[in-house]
Amino acid sequence: MFSRVEACRAISRAAMAQNVTAAAVSPSTERAIAAKTFCTETAVEVTSSALGLFGGDGLKRGSLVEKLFRDARSSVVGYGSNDVLALVGARRLLDDAARVPTRDR
Repeated sequence: MFSRVEACRAISRAAMAQNVTAAAVSPSTERAIAAKTFCTETAVEVTSSALGLFGGDGLKRGSLVEKLFRDARSSVVGYGSNDVLALVGARRLLDDAARVPTRDR
């Protein structure tokens, strides 16, 4: 779980750093979408694992694990559903790839 959380921190910071430095030129929406979808899905996986570790105590109303799981589940839909955002990001990547000139052989 620790490794997954650290991977999320790294991808989030990379997206933020790239978009802050490129804000004047062209921010990377694709990178932000990738960070959001990866991190929210990882949050659900990690909190689900934590629920398994805590058993019935993790499901008690008001427990920290229950709150984190509820927040993780709601973040998958907040600011755009991960499914829709993944499709938007894929379309943008495909459009960018189509604009790159290829060399004829």
